[in-house]
Amino acid sequence: MRRPLFLFFIGLVLGEAAAIFLNRIGFFVMALFLLIFMIFCFIFYRKVRREQSLFFIYEVLCWFFFLMGGIAFFRASYFNEIDRILSKKTLTGTLIGQVEYVRQNAEGEYQITVRENSFVVNENHLKDGIKKNLKKCSISSIKSNLRQTKKLPGKCRLVKIPVSKGKIYPGDFITCTGKLKAIEEQTNPGEFNTKIYYYSVGIRYQFFGENLTRKRESPLSLHRIAGSVREKIDAIYRHILSDTEYALLKAIFLGDKTDLSKEQKHLYEENGMAHLLAVSGLHVSIVGGMLFRFLRKKGRSYAFSCIVGSGILFFYAVMTGFGNSVFRAAVMFFCFLLAQYFGAEYDMISSMSLAGILMLLEHPWRLLESGCVISFASIFSIGMILPIAKELWEKRSQNRLIAGELPTESPGRKIIRQAFLANIVISMSITPLLLRFFYQWSPYSILLNLFVIPAMSPLLISAVLGGLLGFFSYVAAFLGCIPAVVLLRIFEMIFRLVKQIPGAVIVTGCPPWWEILFLYLIEISFFFLWYYRQKGFSVIFCLFLIAGRCFFTVPALKITMLDVGQGECIFIKMPTGESMLIDGGSTSKKNIAEYTLVPALKYYGTDHLDYVIITHTDEDHISGIRELFEQNYPIKHIVLPDTKAMNSSNAIQKAGKKKGYSFLKISRTDQLNFGAIHLRCLHPQKGWEAEDTNSGSLVLYLTYDKFTMLFTGDLNGEQESLLEPDRGEESMPSVNILKVAHHGSKNSTTKSFLEEFQPQKAIISAGKNNLYGHPHKETIKKLQKNGADIYGTLWGGAIIIESDGQKYKINYFKRG
Repeated sequence: MRRPLFLFFIGLVLGEAAAIFLNRIGFFVMALFLLIFMIFCFIFYRKVRREQSLFFIYEVLCWFFFLMGGIAFFRASYFNEIDRILSKKTLTGTLIGQVEYVRQNAEGEYQITVRENSFVVNENHLKDGIKKNLKKCSISSIKSNLRQTKKLPGKCRLVKIPVSKGKIYPGDFITCTGKLKAIEEQTNPGEFNTKIYYYSVGIRYQFFGENLTRKRESPLSLHRIAGSVREKIDAIYRHILSDTEYALLKAIFLGDKTDLSKEQKHLYEENGMAHLLAVSGLHVSIVGGMLFRFLRKKGRSYAFSCIVGSGILFFYAVMTGFGNSVFRAAVMFFCFLLAQYFGAEYDMISSMSLAGILMLLEHPWRLLESGCVISFASIFSIGMILPIAKELWEKRSQNRLIAGELPTESPGRKIIRQAFLANIVISMSITPLLLRFFYQWSPYSILLNLFVIPAMSPLLISAVLGGLLGFFSYVAAFLGCIPAVVLLRIFEMIFRLVKQIPGAVIVTGCPPWWEILFLYLIEISFFFLWYYRQKGFSVIFCLFLIAGRCFFTVPALKITMLDVGQGECIFIKMPTGESMLIDGGSTSKKNIAEYTLVPALKYYGTDHLDYVIITHTDEDHISGIRELFEQNYPIKHIVLPDTKAMNSSNAIQKAGKKKGYSFLKISRTDQLNFGAIHLRCLHPQKGWEAEDTNSGSLVLYLTYDKFTMLFTGDLNGEQESLLEPDRGEESMPSVNILKVAHHGSKNSTTKSFLEEFQPQKAIISAGKNNLYGHPHKETIKKLQKNGADIYGTLWGGAIIIESDGQKYKINYFKRG
C-alpha cells in the first residue's frame, strides 16, 4: 500500500466520529463488530498471497487507530468533579499555573493561557451548596477536600486580568484570585461554538481574575524569548504604522486580532478573505520555505538549511501561539525537510496524515473545529484531487491540440491556467464546508485569491523585514514595511469595490450534512461531465439534481426562541420565505445583535428582515433591535403597539427614523397575512392608555391551518383577562404553544388564563441564575397542573418549533 498513514488517519477520524455520535457502549460494540468482521475476513482469506496478508495487517492497524480515536475522545471529554460543579455555578478561589501564551490589550489587561493548572477552592462555597455535589461525604471531609489544591486537566484561559506588579511573560509561574467558569456551550443556531474552539486547543476552563501576581519568574526559555520578541515587534508596528495598518499587520503576521475593528473584520470576511487574518499554513510555507530555499541557493548544505529552516519555523510557531493550522503546516514542513535531507520523495497526503494523527491524539476536539477541518480539506484537495484534475486537464488539452482545436499554449498562459485550476479545485473542495460553518459564500473570492495569495509573499517578507529592522531603527523599520502597507491599502480598495458588486455575499444558511454530501456529488458530476465534453448535459444534470433537492424539501414554518439570557427574542421564518423578529433584547448579554441575532439570521439563510415586531419598549426586549439600527441592518417594516405611550417621541422610534426605517402600528383585530399563516393582534385596544409598558404589550395569535401559537410579550395578569372574551366569541381552538408572558413571572399567566387557552406546550425565555427569580415556581406549578410541557431557554438554550400546519415538533437547539 502506497499511503498506509492515510489509512490510519482515516481510521482515527472514523473512531473519533463514532465516539462523538455514539455513547461509550455503542462505540465499543461497533469496535468489537469491526474486529470480528476482520477476523472473519482473515479466516476466509487465510490462503491468500503475502501482499494480501500485509493488507490484513494494515486493516488491523487501521482498527487499532479507530479504537484509539474513540478512547482519546472519551478521555478528552471526561467530566470530573470540578466540571460537575462548574456545570451549575462558578467557583471562587486561587489559580496557580505556568503562563504559556500572553496577549495584552490597549487598556493594559492581559489575556493569558495557563498550563499545569492547580486550583484552590474558596471555603465559602460550602455555604453556597457545593456540599450537595459531595453529599456522600461528611462535612469535615468536604472541608478537607476543598482546601486541597486541585489539579485541573487541560489549560485555563485567563480573561481581562489586571496585573499588580510588573509584566508577565510566557514561562512565568503566576497566582491569581477570581472566579473559575466552565467554557460556555453553544446555545443558539449560528452562534460561535466557543467550547469546540477552546477544547480544540486544550483549554478547558475560563478564569476571571481580580488580582494577578507573578509567583516565580521563569528561567530563560524558548517561550519567554519568543514572547519578548513578539512584544517588541508589536511595539515596533504600533510606533511606525497607523492604527488601521497596525491592527491588520498585527493580525496577519503575529496572529493577534484584538485591535482589529469590526469594520475591518467584516470587510475581509464578506469578501471570503478571513483566512488572511490568521496565521496559517500559508505563513509557514512562506517563512520556512523561502528561508530554506534561500539558504540552499547560497550553497548551504541540506543539513544546515533544514536545521535553520525548521528552527526559525518552530520559533515563529511558538511566537504566534502554535494554532491548529500552524501545527499542521509545521509538521508537514518538517516532513518536507526530512525528505529533502534524505533524498526521498515527499508525499503531501502522507505528511498531512501524520500531522492529523498527532493533532487528533493530542486534542481530539480538533475534529469538530471549523478552521482545522477546512485546513485539512484544502490540503487534501491540493495533494489528492488537484493532481487528478491536472492530469485530466492536460490530457484533454493535448487531445484538442492534436485535433487542431487549441493553439499552442504559451508558458505564461499555462502558469495562469494552472493557478486558476488550483484555485477552482480548492474552492470546490472547501465551499460546502464554508456554507456549513459560516452560512454564506463569497463567489468573487475565487478571483480575488488569484491576486491576493501571490501578493502575500512580498507582504509577509516586508512585515518580517520591518519587524527585524525595528530592533535597530524605526526609520529603517518603516521603510521595510512600506510594501506591506501599500499591499494592505490595495487589498482594502479592491475589497471595498468588490463588496459593491451585486452578489458579492450570498447568505445560504446552514445546510445539513446530507446536503453537504449532495453538493459534493453535484461538483463531481459536473467535473466529469465537463471532461467528457458534455457541457450542455452537465448543466442540465446539475440543474436536475438541484431541482430534485428542492422538490424533496418541504417548506415549513420555523419559530426559534433564541437564548439571549435575561431578555426575549423570537425569530420566525415563514414557508413563503418572509422573515420576522418578535422583540430582541437582553439585560444580561451585551452585543446580542452581533453575536446572537445576526448569526442566527445567517444560519437560517436570511440577510434581511421583512418585519420586526416590538411588543413593548423595555430594554430586555429592544437592546438588540437598537443594535440592528446602528448596523443599518435591512428591515422593511417595524411594527409597534398602537398605544398613547408609543408616540413619535418614543426613543426607539427616534433611533429608527434617524436611520430611515419605516414604522407601522397595530391594535386589536389587526392582522398580518403570510399565505396560509395569519398573525392577529389580540391586545392592546387602539389608543390604549397603559399604566406601564408591560400592560400595553402586543399579544399576537398565530394560526397555520391546525397549528396555533400565542405570543404574549410581558403582559400582566390583569390584562390577560381581556383576551378571553375575544377568543371565546370566535371559538378558536386551544393553543398548541404558549409563549409564557414576562419570562414566567409570578404576576403573569393566571389560572383562568391557562384554563381558557389550554396550551399543550409552554416556552419561557429567561437567563440562568437571573436576579428576578424567573421563571417563578408558582408559574411553573400552574403550567404543570394545567398539563403543559415546559421548555425554557435557561435550561436547554434556544427552542426550535417546526410545523407544516398539521403537526408540529418542538426541541432544544442541537449543537453541531
